[in-house]
Amino acid sequence: MSSEENSSLPAHNLNISEGRKFLWMKTREAFKYIHDKYLNDYDWFLKADDDTYVIVENLRPYTKRGYHSGGAGYILSREALRRFVNKGYSNNKICQVKGVSVEDVAMGKCLESIGVRAGDTRDQEGLHRFSPVSPDLMISGSFPKWMVNMTYYKIPKSSWTCSK
Repeated sequence: MSSEENSSLPAHNLNISEGRKFLWMKTREAFKYIHDKYLNDYDWFLKADDDTYVIVENLRPYTKRGYHSGGAGYILSREALRRFVNKGYSNNKICQVKGVSVEDVAMGKCLESIGVRAGDTRDQEGLHRFSPVSPDLMISGSFPKWMVNMTYYKIPKSSWTCSK
């Protein structure tokens, strides 16, 4: 998905302006496009930014259920994507369109309101496997205030804060 045409990159132009304030609209339109074109071709759909590092085979154990922090990317099942488009996409009361500033929070609220539950991806020690910040911050324990305030499962206060 992109906000511009580029003949050297096979990306779909969403015709939405760049910038954080347009991210929720871009995400909504991207998932609508994917739903319309690819829904029955795949079981899972990964949303990640261009600065996200993913080891796809490590995601497989967590594809039993749905959504997690957007900063680290998130995965929607085929059914979650179907519900998002069929129940939430066109209903501003369920999935708010305007005035949204935090895309992953908006998606989480939308999915929750249509019956899509988030999965717990922490390890057996309660340490996080998905992180919206760089590994050096996770290892040092120096987390941005927004992360501490918005993380559903609190970050443990220990010398090692992310899953090994």
